[in-house]
Parts: sequence; C-alpha cells; structure tokens
Amino acid sequence: MADKDGAGGEGGISDQERDWAQTALADFGRGHYSTCLQLLARLEAARPHDIKVLHNRAVVEYYKTDLRKTDLFKKNMNAVCAQAHVNIDDLDSLEDVEHCVIYYNQAVVLYHLKQYSSALKIMNKVFSFIAPMEESLAHRVCLLLVELHLCTQQPDKALALIAYIENQFVSTENAAQGKMIAAAAAADNQKEEPPLPVTLAAVDAATDAFRVKLLQCRARCLLATCALTACKRDLQLLATCTLPASTTSAPLFLNANLHYLRGQFDKAIATLQSVPIDNALQVFKETGESPSVAYYNDMGCLHHYLAKPNLANFYLSKAVAENKAAMALGAGTGATGAGPGADPLSGRPLHTVGGSRAPQLMYNLGVSLLHAGKPLMAFDCLTEAVQVYHMNPRLWLRLAECCIMAQRPDNSVDFDFQVKRKQLIQGVVGSGPHRKVILNPLVFSNSHYSYEAQSFAIPVASLEFASLCLRNAQLLVPGGRMVGEEERPLPTPPSPPCDPRHVPQLRVCIRAAAAFVALGLGDPVLALEHANALIAAANVAASPVHKFLGHVYAGEALILLDRIQEAIDHLNPERCPDMNAAAAATRPLRPWCPQTTDTARSVLQYNLAVALVVSGRYEKAGDLLKQVWQSTGGGSKNNVPIHVIALAMYVELLLGHADVARTIVKQNCMQSQR
Repeated sequence: MADKDGAGGEGGISDQERDWAQTALADFGRGHYSTCLQLLARLEAARPHDIKVLHNRAVVEYYKTDLRKTDLFKKNMNAVCAQAHVNIDDLDSLEDVEHCVIYYNQAVVLYHLKQYSSALKIMNKVFSFIAPMEESLAHRVCLLLVELHLCTQQPDKALALIAYIENQFVSTENAAQGKMIAAAAAADNQKEEPPLPVTLAAVDAATDAFRVKLLQCRARCLLATCALTACKRDLQLLATCTLPASTTSAPLFLNANLHYLRGQFDKAIATLQSVPIDNALQVFKETGESPSVAYYNDMGCLHHYLAKPNLANFYLSKAVAENKAAMALGAGTGATGAGPGADPLSGRPLHTVGGSRAPQLMYNLGVSLLHAGKPLMAFDCLTEAVQVYHMNPRLWLRLAECCIMAQRPDNSVDFDFQVKRKQLIQGVVGSGPHRKVILNPLVFSNSHYSYEAQSFAIPVASLEFASLCLRNAQLLVPGGRMVGEEERPLPTPPSPPCDPRHVPQLRVCIRAAAAFVALGLGDPVLALEHANALIAAANVAASPVHKFLGHVYAGEALILLDRIQEAIDHLNPERCPDMNAAAAATRPLRPWCPQTTDTARSVLQYNLAVALVVSGRYEKAGDLLKQVWQSTGGGSKNNVPIHVIALAMYVELLLGHADVARTIVKQNCMQSQR
C-alpha cells in the first residue's frame, strides 16, 4: 500500500512490492483483512522501516477486530508515531503532509470518544496541509472538520468551510449540481457514515458521494442557523437522491426538524411517524446512530412544546429504553471481555463507543418531568445530565427549580380563601366571657422556610442544594460582562448556544430563584442582594413580572432586617404589573399565584400592611386591609391570601377593637360558633 515513490525512507519500490501493495489494497476494500495482513507482512519484511506499511498494518489489524480493540489500536499507533519521530500531542511537530493521516486517525478516535475540542485542534492543523494532500484523504479531512464544527455548535464556521471546499474540490461544471444535492442527516446530528480510520493509500472513487455528504452537512448547518428557506430548497431536492439503506430515514428527520423550527408541530409529528424503526439495532450497529432513539426523542420534544408533558415523558422514556438496548448490543463480546480488567475502550466497535445518547435523553426527560409536576423524578434525571453538561447554566437552574418545587410545589392553596377559612380555627375552649378561640398556626405558617443543617453539596432536592445550583448558574452567566462580550452566544449544551438576546431573561430567572431560595433559607441579607440584582436585571430584560417579584422579595427581606421604610418603598401597590398580559406572553412552569393583576396588587398591599404593623402604624395598616377586603369582594374571588384575615384580627386587637375582631371571626369562621 506504499505509494510509487516509496516514501518511507527505504528508496524506490520494486514491481513485486507494488503488486503486493495493490493486491493488499484490493483485499482491504473487499474486507479480506487476513489476506491483506499476509501481504502487509511480506511488505514489512521487505521494508521493515517503511512508516506507511507499519501504519497500514495497524489500521488493518484494527479493522480485523471489527474496530473493537481501540486500546490496542492506540498503542500500535503510538508505536508508529515513535518510529516516524512524530509527537502526536505536539501539533507544531506536524511538518510533513505524509504524516497527516496519522493525525487524522487520532482525531477520528477522539471524535468517537466525544472529545470534540481536542479533535478539532488536530483537524485545524491537518487542514493547513489540505492543498498538497492526496485527494481521498483531503475529502475525509474536510468532512470530519465540518462535522466537528457542527458538534461544537459552530454552524457558521462549518458553512464557511463548506463554501471553501466546494470552490476547491468540486469541479465547476458539477458545482451547481453538487449544491443542489442535499444529503441525509437527522436533526439530532445523525450521520450518514461514521468517520473511521483510513490507510495511507485508501482510494475514494465516489466523488459524487463526497458532494452528497458535504451538502448533507450544509443542510444541517442551515437548520442550525435557522436559514429555513434555503434549507427547504435543499430538502426538496434531497427527496430525489439515492441514499444508503442505513440512512433512508435521515431526510425524514431533517424535514421534521424543519417543521419544528417553523412551529408546525403537527406536520413534524406526521413526518416522524413515517420513520422506519424496525431495524433500529442493525442501523446502530452499522452507523452508531439509532433511528428509534432519535424518533422517540424527537416525538417527546414535540409533545413537550405542545404542552403535553405526560406524553412527552412517555416518548422520552421509550427513547431511554431504546438507547439502553442499543448500547447493550455487542457490549462485552470482544476478546477482552467486559470484566474488571478489561480495556475501557474495547469490546464494541469504535463508531458505537460514543453512541450513547443517555445524557441528552436524561436532560430532556428531566425537563419534561419538571413541567409535568414531578420534581423528584426530574431531579434524578437532571443530576445524571449535569455530570456531563456541568457548564450549562440553564441546567443548573432547572435543578434548582426541581428543589424549589419539591419543597414548595404550589401556593394556590394560600389563595383558596373558601377552603382555608374553614381551617382557620383550630378549636374553642371555655364558655361565656372566658370563651377563647384558638387559631390554627399551620394556616399562617411560612412552610417554605428551612433552617435544617444540611450540606449544600449533597445532591438532594433541598433548598440548600438549590442554593448551590443557583450559585453555579450565576457564575456561568455573570452579571457584569465586558463591553462586547454580551454579543457572544452562551454555551448551553446539549442545546444550541443561548442567543445573546435571551441571556438577560436567563439571568433574571436565576436571580428570582436565588432570592426566593435565600428567603426560604432564612438569609435576608443574601435575599436582598439577589432581589436588588433582580430588579436591575429585569429593567434590562424588560420583564415587568420579574421586576415585581424583585420588589416583593426585597420588601420581605427588608422587613426581616427591620428596615421598614425601605421595605415600604418597595411594596408600593403602584409597582403592580399587568399580570394578565404577562400570563398571555409566557407559559409558566406550574400554576403559581399571583396570576392576575388584582391578586398581585392584593399581595403587595398585604405585605405593605405587614410593614406598617411592624412600624407601629396600626390604623393605616387597618385601612389598607379594608381596601384589600373590599376590592376582592370579601374573599369571594379567591384572589386574596388567607393571611389577610389573621392580620386584620391582629390589628384590631392592637387597636383595642375586640368586638371588631370577634365579628371578623364570626363572619369568616363558622366553626367558632359551635
């Protein structure tokens, strides 16, 4: 398989050696690896120091094991590097185009191990030798480099690279035709064929196939950049292409993704339902991608966006099961086995080593369970995902929301006045003038407060752990960025990077949750810091609801800090936003009060009354509570917290109006008359 010039340090190649090389290459192409190795052994005996022969033998031996003994292949490649005086870890040492294939094979292994950044560094260096490189290797280098740009969420760079490749490698007469041929790749990075190690003399005669694969990547780039019109044109022409049997479902995934990005969820579901998934395990064995996993995952995501979280959970659970079945296929069947002493990279083909989609599926399932109101189950899923995607601030926020929901799943019961009033009285003791009414403390307690001593680092659904999660999220989305830094997308794997325009909204969500958690942990100083930051961030994000929450949290924290006048300034009822418009513009995670403008104003007025009582202005507080009571129809609208009754009784007693307090009890608590 050495070339005609015999580049390997041993002079020219004889006719006999050339015949052996050509025959070995033919056997390799037909999959006759044993015969190929016999011929390579002859070549090695004749040319013991020829780097190409040593390299090709390592690759063929790897293919003979069905690409299972990855650790052995890496050791053999290290030996080749030592023989060629190549330091694979030092990219600056790459000076000879003949050594590019060694670096390429190293990048392929890293790619399948999902070490995309390391592989990308290598391929950027290899690409600098693209001009003098042999054509078939150049094609593979281009495709892998484009794939790595897509895997690292850089579709713009991939598009620019594709345009350059088309100009350099696609002939002028075929360029127009090549640009019109779209290829098959699932919306979730499903690939036509996995990149595999190559020999030095591997010949790729299918130039048309190269154009198809290249434009397949272009279609994925157009989807990633939301260039939907251009992508639609390519997909219409894609339907006329003949694709390998293992990738016939890929155009369906692309079309479904296009419908999804256009908000046409029903069309996307209809498209996905035509995806063949009966032979999913065989396709996974050949390509490292399971169409059934992609199908169930995409169906789950679509139903999630249709606000059907339970159906989304069903499909995503199916995707998890399919992923486990795919990863169990061929596991531990290699020569090394799967025992304690087995090589970690051996036992399954290279292109299936990194085929597990468990982290992405756990992320999607966790978010879906959270929206379905199952925070503990969601927490378990997201704690698995965060071990891989620990640089995603949105994931840390979702973990904190799981903790908050587990501790405080709902607060609507506090506003269900007709139900709560029946629980207001715990009992009545005595008779006549000595008759006393005992209020139920559980009705008025702030059950979300927590003073339990618990380590913040323990991954349990507690407010302590929520505080740690939110701290991580804040570090990943810093509030004070340098000029121009805000323009860069924020990485949020496995999702596409967060658009810079959406970063302020993410920041206010983190601050709001952090203020709530700090209050729940009894830390008013930290809560006030988060609340003030929330108010400032909400101004930037143009989020009136979050600004309202900032003032509420700041007011509560200031009351706890005995800074009453400052609290009163924050609790001005005029700060109440239009909650009706906000509810129409957003889809809340769970029903949470206040949801209407009247209820929001009642909350502010009640908190303001508390501040007035603490400052000793009882009459003004009483007048304010009367306004709340009258504006809400005496609690008949269920938009006033039950705490108003308790505070009203307390104020009247402080004012010496015992008869008024008795009247409040009689009118609102029938059990007091028993």
